[in-house]
Amino acid sequence: MEKYTGMTLKDLGDGRWQARFSYKDGDRWKWKSRNFRAPSERAARREAAARRAELEEEAAREALPLGMGDDELLLPRFLEAYIRSSEGAGGIEPTTATNYRHTAAHICRHLSSWRVDELTPQAILAMQEGLLEDGLCPNTVARAHRFLKQAMAYAVDMGVVQRTPFTRQVKPPSRTYREPNALDDATRRRLLAALDATADSELTLAVRLGLSAGLRREEICGLRWRDVDLERGVVMVRQAITQVGGKTYLKGPKTPKSRRDVPLEPDLARRLSRRLSDVRWACAARGSDFSPDLYALGDDRGAFYNPTRLTKEFGALSKALDLRGTTGKRVGLHDLRHTFATYLVAKGTDVKTVSSLMGHANAAMTLNVYASADPDARLAAGRVVAEAMAERPRRDEGPRRPLLRVV
Repeated sequence: MEKYTGMTLKDLGDGRWQARFSYKDGDRWKWKSRNFRAPSERAARREAAARRAELEEEAAREALPLGMGDDELLLPRFLEAYIRSSEGAGGIEPTTATNYRHTAAHICRHLSSWRVDELTPQAILAMQEGLLEDGLCPNTVARAHRFLKQAMAYAVDMGVVQRTPFTRQVKPPSRTYREPNALDDATRRRLLAALDATADSELTLAVRLGLSAGLRREEICGLRWRDVDLERGVVMVRQAITQVGGKTYLKGPKTPKSRRDVPLEPDLARRLSRRLSDVRWACAARGSDFSPDLYALGDDRGAFYNPTRLTKEFGALSKALDLRGTTGKRVGLHDLRHTFATYLVAKGTDVKTVSSLMGHANAAMTLNVYASADPDARLAAGRVVAEAMAERPRRDEGPRRPLLRVV
């Protein structure tokens, strides 16, 4: 509810104006006045409206429902309170809270002295420019923009401020998409030959799941036997294992779209079937019942394949085989997922299907990242254009007529 219900405007002459704002204090009416300069009555009314908005904001700060003092209104303290509130309500995962805190630290490098109720659009834009100058990539700065915008919306909802400083002019940097470091066909075949020459293990099966099913590291480690349907030949991505601050958490997939069913290629299905038989045998040897809640790449006692260990072991394998991707860099575990998507797009699989198999939030992301990533596909496109430009009318198509008239 607005505190100042009335306003009168008085021309004091010589371009000077006075606006008086009335408000009720108990049973009595009181006024506050503000003097300013304006070239016309129309401009004076706009200025008066702005002064009234400032008074309303002051009144809102005086009646904060959260009982916040000056220290709590400093942006670093407020952002931490926002994160804790989100954690307490169960609205975010521990990993998300950790990422929020990293993002808040970036923001507070440039806005640590600002109060949340005094933040301006200009300050936010300056913060974004400062982060870019610090060397952060546009995607990271855009993430900081989104997080701060969420926090300011929370401030509005809680009555800390009347309106958010995120106006239409406050925009994040444009997102950039780096070319994925996928394996080309020859390197992919070389990796598969090396896997074929090695006995199946947690590492080799994890590599196959990344390369032929596009699973993320956390999804590979979180895969349970109940999520492996060997009869249908699919793996059902339903959960992930991640680590934050030395602690391990079991959580849902990255986004709602990340819950997906991915076909298993026949060779991998056979290898998983053999592993399942081994796990069942190990359970029987210990005198315990097999549980479908056991991890597919874990052991028969319920342990899972540690994500950090997986990354290190694949890094050693990549170095030993000297695996280089299409960008010339050493291949990392996540590049197997890039290879999966790049190969599908290059072979003509429609982008909507690839997006679904990858668990992307939308097909636009898949298109932006992978549609032009395969160098062979680009060469093929060049050949198609060259063939089209070399075509000329056949003799049976009638006389050639000039399409252009040169003047």
